[in-house]
Amino acid sequence: MHLGPLARMKQQRVLPHGSGIIPPLSETTSARPGTPASAQYPPGPLTTGQITNAYMTRISTTTLPRVGENNATQTTRVPVTIKASMKRPAPTPPPLPPDLHKKYRWIMTLLGAGLLVIIVLMTLFSVTPLGHEIGFDGTLTLPGSKVITGQNPGVSSIIAQATATAIYHRKTDGYDPSFFGSQLAGTGNSSLAWPFGQCTYWANYEYHRLSGHWISWNGNADQWVTGARQAGWNVSTTPHVPSIMVMMPYTQHSSGYGHVAVVVSASGNIVHTSNMNWWSNGGGWGRVSTVDFSTGSGIYFIWHS
Repeated sequence: MHLGPLARMKQQRVLPHGSGIIPPLSETTSARPGTPASAQYPPGPLTTGQITNAYMTRISTTTLPRVGENNATQTTRVPVTIKASMKRPAPTPPPLPPDLHKKYRWIMTLLGAGLLVIIVLMTLFSVTPLGHEIGFDGTLTLPGSKVITGQNPGVSSIIAQATATAIYHRKTDGYDPSFFGSQLAGTGNSSLAWPFGQCTYWANYEYHRLSGHWISWNGNADQWVTGARQAGWNVSTTPHVPSIMVMMPYTQHSSGYGHVAVVVSASGNIVHTSNMNWWSNGGGWGRVSTVDFSTGSGIYFIWHS
């Protein structure tokens, strides 16, 4: 039965003022038809029930699938730890101004081109006769060390030797840079300052090793005949062992200063000699080689009695 508003007001009990009792809420007239009236709260504090362990276990063990992954193939990913560096990165230098950068590039280009030119010139110079004359080819051989020697078996190979020596090095073969135009004859008690690498140096050194006598005069190779005569040595056109063979300028393709060599042995008109700075048969500046020459015009032999 639906009561009107006046009937509901009559059913309400009037509470005395100050009793501290709050009357229960009642349904208001604004409630919509069919809507139940508000229920009264039970006395006492409101509490919530505890969630069962089974429910907690279900929540903790339940995992949601990742987007794009299948639950059957889902695996646990190992966390990746990235260690931080305590070093501060070096600051990047500021770029050079355009004009300074262009100038720096030109300087480096010129330096590189200059270095390339020097390398090319040194390479070309090392293979020229002049480079061999001053030992620039790096084939220096000191006295007493093992040197490359060869043996020329006959006179027919003299033509090959002459061809090999007919180059620019002939201008310095037999040259004595310490000679200033005045030939002097010394006592021969000690060696003179002969230039290392030249034929005169080796002739003085090797003949002293064989005979115990030093060359006591100075001068170029072609002046050794005159110096020997002034010093009282023997001078002949017949080979003598041991002796020093003196070749006059351009004899058998010697240089313009002549050539000197030490006679090791002789067979008829063939003389086996030990040479330095003779450009054939493995010889050259600072190198010792064994070369055969023939007796004839412009060939002399000098030795100490």
